[in-house]
Amino acid sequence: MHIYGHLTGDYALCCHTFSSQVPNEKKFFGKGLSPLEAFNSDYIKKVRLDMLDGKTPDACQVCDKFEESNTISHRLQVNQRFHLYSKLFDYTNDDGSVNNPPFYLDIRFGNLCNFKCRMCGPEASSSWYKENQQLKIFKSTYDKAVFDPWTNNESLWADVDKIKSHIKLIYFAGGEPFVQEGHYKLLEFLVNNGCTNIDLEYNTNLSYDSKFKSYDIEDLWRHFKSIQLWPSIEGFKKRAEYGRKGLSWELFEKNSLKFSKYINTFSLVNNIFSVSSIPELIKWIKEQNKTFYITNLTNPSHQSVTILPKYIKDNLIQKYKELLYGLNLNNDEARTVINAIKYLKSVDDSYLATKFKDQNSKLDLLRNENFTATYPEFDEWYNNI
Repeated sequence: MHIYGHLTGDYALCCHTFSSQVPNEKKFFGKGLSPLEAFNSDYIKKVRLDMLDGKTPDACQVCDKFEESNTISHRLQVNQRFHLYSKLFDYTNDDGSVNNPPFYLDIRFGNLCNFKCRMCGPEASSSWYKENQQLKIFKSTYDKAVFDPWTNNESLWADVDKIKSHIKLIYFAGGEPFVQEGHYKLLEFLVNNGCTNIDLEYNTNLSYDSKFKSYDIEDLWRHFKSIQLWPSIEGFKKRAEYGRKGLSWELFEKNSLKFSKYINTFSLVNNIFSVSSIPELIKWIKEQNKTFYITNLTNPSHQSVTILPKYIKDNLIQKYKELLYGLNLNNDEARTVINAIKYLKSVDDSYLATKFKDQNSKLDLLRNENFTATYPEFDEWYNNI
């Protein structure tokens, strides 16, 4: 039911395979194929048959890792959300192909982004390119800052035209979707063809208003069935600005109010830059009468909360437990906080702390920033690495 077009022009089983610690040839497939060709490619047909046989693809190891540590994986979340469509299993042909077209699209229109978050890199954010040319933190096969394999891809538009009346859900992420022209062109195409009984969902840094070039996003949105923004935020105030370079907390707060009617849930990522201020962030979110969801960062692994020493983890776990008893959290929110606690307890990756300090210190020097000034609670640990 789903097709994921990665921002490199490849396809993958879902966006979380990008975080798998496996070679790219086991993560991605179908480069050069049209979306519908990829949807029934040899790779996907084998994956379907393996899954029906109870076998887990290598690309799905991220979900395996979470489930092995008794935490909730993306796979379990999606299965719960789309459980009514489990009847589609019965429509899988003997060779693994399916006749029904995908109704859930996730097409990443390139890497154009105005942020350069510390947990990101040049493949997902064009703003990272210049710094990576200087620091060589990431290996990159790209010789330019911005790439977009989809906006002018004729096969994409031909396939969207074929399945336009079947589309029920489109998820946009980046890069940053609100600065990517392909995103607007897709909405405009669907509006012009009268195919708008579609739910639109976004992961966004919430740094833009409703105007982009000649487009007015709210004017386009009014044609569609529903709009849901999932603002991505790690950390609170100054800590958020440090981890998400380019973010202005003042603007983020302003746009949270401006687009409030489209926001139900904030998307939080639990990582080394956010973990100590997530409790404050959650309190702020609850004051806005919104909900939240926490994802535990696994890649890059040297920025995971699992690199922290036990005494810091124990202090953080206590703060998270106080959230469970001190705030009126709904069941999903409580579950996601418990998930974060479990992940803090899951493994000891402290051997990666040296790699974290090495890369982070170089960025501090280049950006004229200071980790321990921003996170004094980590001062003793960081200075003794």
